[in-house]
Amino acid sequence: MQEIKRQFKQGVVYTAIGQYAGVIANFAVTIVLSRLLGPKTYGVLNIILVFLPFFQLLSELGIGPAIVQSHELNDRDYSSLFKILTFWSLIIGAVFGLLGIPVSYFYNDKIYLLLSWMLAPNLILSMMSVVPLSLLQKRQEFKHINITGLLAYLIGGTTGIVTAFLGFGVYSLILTSLIPAFVNFIAYFYFSKLKILKGLDKRALKKIRDFSTYQFEFGIINYFSRNLDNLLVGKFFGQTALGNYGKSYQMITYPNNIFTNVIVPVMQPVLANYQEDVATIKKVYLKVLRFLLIVGIPLSVYLSSNSELIIRFLFGHKWDGAIIPFQILSLTTWIQLITSTIGGIYQSRNMTKTLMKTGLISTAITISFITIGILAGNIDRLALFVAINFYVTFAFNFYVLMKVALKSSILQILKLMIKPLIIAAVAFLGVLAWNLLNIQITNIFLELLIVSIIFWGIDLIGLIITKEINFVLNIVFKK
Repeated sequence: MQEIKRQFKQGVVYTAIGQYAGVIANFAVTIVLSRLLGPKTYGVLNIILVFLPFFQLLSELGIGPAIVQSHELNDRDYSSLFKILTFWSLIIGAVFGLLGIPVSYFYNDKIYLLLSWMLAPNLILSMMSVVPLSLLQKRQEFKHINITGLLAYLIGGTTGIVTAFLGFGVYSLILTSLIPAFVNFIAYFYFSKLKILKGLDKRALKKIRDFSTYQFEFGIINYFSRNLDNLLVGKFFGQTALGNYGKSYQMITYPNNIFTNVIVPVMQPVLANYQEDVATIKKVYLKVLRFLLIVGIPLSVYLSSNSELIIRFLFGHKWDGAIIPFQILSLTTWIQLITSTIGGIYQSRNMTKTLMKTGLISTAITISFITIGILAGNIDRLALFVAINFYVTFAFNFYVLMKVALKSSILQILKLMIKPLIIAAVAFLGVLAWNLLNIQITNIFLELLIVSIIFWGIDLIGLIITKEINFVLNIVFKK
């Protein structure tokens, strides 16, 4: 147990350095570009960006996590897998470029004819990075991964801001993601010391076929459940509505970047060595969930109750259409935090088949709620049904995960939620009491600062009273 804790902390430290610095850089760039470009420009790009993860899945074929999990692969296998992915990604990249033709007709905008080809190199570089990155993860070389990511963020973000000021518009957003993809590939390839050997051994795929196949199928299923709403909003509600909806959804992903994106990349490489030790994996995982719930539930309440101040302070009044969707969707922040850890547990237990099956059912539920939301007629109602969907799929996914993968009960998770819920409710009442005083403050920053101090001050007091603060400090600081 101590060895797992040591490996976790070592991985999390370097992941946190790269991830937090990257989030700050990315967030700063987003604020600047959002004020310069507006909802419609973001909506234009979001339409074509929705397809990018799907094509990445087609190219990767679930190979990345399979490399991390497998103990049978050798240098010749890695070389063969790299060649296969490179060849395949070039084909997929060309298909993605041609995708601009049907998309331009579907959304009645010829700009997608060019945008699709400009994004194709991003796709190719991303897929060529799969094997080198997976090798670094397998060796737990998190320092190289995250320092590289930080550098890529800074270069890409700076380029995006400069070109936006120069009037490049939507093309500034493309450069913001294309340049990091190039920098990451060069660095991953160099640090992984991947050996490109002569020939091609097709048996490399056979060694990881079962794991990668189910991982790939889950990825495809998860893609549709995550992106169907964006596809339909762009078609039925227009580019400006998509920009607002996309911005509200983007905002609730930042907590994931800050917390779970630090933990999840470390989870599978560390726990893969204990795949038959259910008790150990469950013990570690419940601690992770407890920490995420302590953070996530109050954060959800804070973001929702202050959505108007947050959106207007960060992006300005032109993004007012994102306020209500953000207010609703932010109540699912805590669910997204803990749900994003599920895949790592199934992978470490070598149960990607179960992951695929649960993903299929979750997607069916999600499609139903999104369809109802689209028929409801606007992005505010859509956001409501998407939020309800998150709560339903949360109950389903964790019921199965705890029962099948961890031989336990979802009640263990529900018990962990009690204290954070009480603390968040009291903090919300504190902010509500302040608002009832009806003190007029014309400065948005000052008003947001005051309610933030009240909310998080009460939250801290609640953590101290319930002694949850001791658990948090132990997780963060104790060696």
